[in-house]
Amino acid sequence: MTNCFSGFRIPSIILLTIIIFTACASPMVDTEPIKIETYQDLQKVFKEIKEANPTEAQSHADKLWQTLVDSQREPLVFGTQVIFFYKGQADQVHWRGSFNNWSVPGLPGVHVEKTDLWIAYTEFPEASRVEYKIVLNDGEWVEDPVNPETTFSGMTGVNNVITLPGFSVTDESQARSDVAHGKLTGSLSIRSEALGYSVNYRVYTPVGYETLEKLPVIYVLDGNDFVDERMGALPNVLDNLIADGRIKPVMAVFVDARDPENPKFNRREDEFLVHPVEHAQFISDELVPVMDRNYHTDPRPEARTITGVSYGGLSAFYIAASRSDTFHNLAAFSPSLWVLDSPQYLSSEAQKEGSRAMLPAVSGETTKCGDNTGFECPRLPVKIFLTVGFADWDVGDFSGLVASLEEQKYPVEFHQVREGHTWDNWRGLSDEMLIYFFGTN
Repeated sequence: MTNCFSGFRIPSIILLTIIIFTACASPMVDTEPIKIETYQDLQKVFKEIKEANPTEAQSHADKLWQTLVDSQREPLVFGTQVIFFYKGQADQVHWRGSFNNWSVPGLPGVHVEKTDLWIAYTEFPEASRVEYKIVLNDGEWVEDPVNPETTFSGMTGVNNVITLPGFSVTDESQARSDVAHGKLTGSLSIRSEALGYSVNYRVYTPVGYETLEKLPVIYVLDGNDFVDERMGALPNVLDNLIADGRIKPVMAVFVDARDPENPKFNRREDEFLVHPVEHAQFISDELVPVMDRNYHTDPRPEARTITGVSYGGLSAFYIAASRSDTFHNLAAFSPSLWVLDSPQYLSSEAQKEGSRAMLPAVSGETTKCGDNTGFECPRLPVKIFLTVGFADWDVGDFSGLVASLEEQKYPVEFHQVREGHTWDNWRGLSDEMLIYFFGTN
């Protein structure tokens, strides 16, 4: 078998010590432990497997696997090099994750001959964080049974996580017993004439709400996911930052994209892509007035923020651009702006039509201003918080967009993080977003 690891030169400054006892079925049992401190040491183990007879090869593989299980250090990480392992019978093994946008077929595994081990190797950027799953026989998705680090995604459920050395994030999403908690209503319902159906939403009010007046409000698209402690956990972040005095008291409206009659049916693509104009009307002309009538809100546009992730980030962008009479603050996490540039990749003609409807407002160009008219478009009174992960792992390169916004004198705070299109990414930046708009300093 060709040594599939040949050609890699792995830094040895980060040492991982794995003790492998290489006792085999021969009368002379070698119990001398082997320390794997470098990638070259791992090559040596696979060389022994390659040169052994089938029984001894499987025995070596079993010991290697058990060492990985006992150490809970799998995948193996050497600097920026990552080695995945799977043990079991399969025709094909692949690894898909945030590092390849969960694309088919994924990172292919190589079968270690004479054993039931599969391996795959790759390189990730330094100080990055990755989510992944194992895919067997091109159809069965399974968790990595050895890697104890997991997280939750609304699309793929429980995923495994790899955190490379040097990665760091501020995470204020854990509920704390030492702080008072704001109140989060159950599901409320509003009939939308613009959309033609009812929409559920939930309202967060901060501690001391009864005595507070003119509170700023953040309107949260995909609110059902932002409330979920496994994904957005935004109520916890609000509680913690308010209690620590890092942000002023603020309200939040979590708009649920799911059908109230059938919560398993999520209408987000229909609302954000097919009917963006009607959805913007619902948020701005129907939901906002209800909130201003019934709660202690500050009714000024500069006191309102619209936020969302992915398609919801695109929708938030469109709402802020088209309805700056209502929203002066925009927080867009990994917004799917590619929809505007490449509508041909959308799945339906209705979505493509919705994309064309959003383009003039988001691009800032109309029939009266823009590059094709010779007239400069006026700058909107919008303050922007924008985030994205690695370009190849997320929704593209935003450097040109940020430069354009700054050239037009828009106030922009931009974060590019070493992650993909994930809730871990967005949740880890929610405290920065809230401090940017509502900070006390």
